Amino acid sequence: MKKIIVILLLLINFLPAAADHMLSAGDYGSISEMLDAIPQDAGAVTIRLWRSIFGENDAILEIPADRGITEITFQPDEGIDRIVLPGLFRICANGIPITIGEGLTFDNGNIYGGACVSEGGEHLEGSHVTIDGTVAFAFGGGFAENGAFSAVDVPSVLVSEKGTVYFQVFGGGHAYGAGSRVLDGSTTVQINGTADYVLGGGFGEDGGTSECEQTLVNVAENALTAVALFTGGSASGEGSRSAVENAKAVLEGRAVSAFSGDLAFKGGETKMNQSSRLEILPTGSAEYVYMGSFASDPGSDAWVKTSELMNCGSVTEIYEKSQSADNAEARTVITANFPCK
Repeated sequence: MKKIIVILLLLINFLPAAADHMLSAGDYGSISEMLDAIPQDAGAVTIRLWRSIFGENDAILEIPADRGITEITFQPDEGIDRIVLPGLFRICANGIPITIGEGLTFDNGNIYGGACVSEGGEHLEGSHVTIDGTVAFAFGGGFAENGAFSAVDVPSVLVSEKGTVYFQVFGGGHAYGAGSRVLDGSTTVQINGTADYVLGGGFGEDGGTSECEQTLVNVAENALTAVALFTGGSASGEGSRSAVENAKAVLEGRAVSAFSGDLAFKGGETKMNQSSRLEILPTGSAEYVYMGSFASDPGSDAWVKTSELMNCGSVTEIYEKSQSADNAEARTVITANFPCK
């Protein structure tokens, strides 16, 4: 019996692990062909790109969820320092950890860690997006349109020291159009590089709804939020909505503006139902800090129940309320300043 157990243990130890696969652009006519060529039990997959690899069907890419992919990385092929692919509009990772490698620029690209759904719904346990290159938008969660829903329990985004998001990074997902919903549990956004807008929650657009249970944003020392940091999410367009229960942001680096709340514009509505807390650590700095949300444009409405601030860093000016512009409504019900510790 002991001999049988030993043999079984040896067999288990020497069973082959899921193979790692690398696909180079020179062997294929498009990125879609490369994704279709990923085998079963693929393990960690690397997609090496050339400038000329982009094809007609490559504007929207779906990472196959049925091939045993444990993680996927897009990077330039050997000998290529930088590739710009302006035609790439959307990558849907379907819960598979995805990395946009250094040297890649998707200057119109939307990267989604979750599922992109246009009919019915999809619920994933987790997702993770890493940006080492340059993209326009990064979402920890998924994308929903045409009245569908996409849910992720634990979505996250990392913008590394090498990475840049030159417009917006969201911890949650993106709901587009009337009746569409994204549902996210506990989101995390880690900024070690540079991003223009950083939002802990999701995005409801043109009638879509984003809901998050809790959000966490951390801007590391030496990292930069070049325009604005929001602990919560955003809503844009009439009938659009973003709701966050509890939100927190920790600023160790620099932000031009920092809000302990959400962003509402073009008639969107945001609600921070419990509390939103902004902590500025000794290494952190911001020119302007707002204890609440920002709403712009007629019909926009932003509401925060409790806004909390702990400022141990360097801040030029603090406004102890939400801010509005162009006939929008923005309210903070309770504000609380905590001593630095």
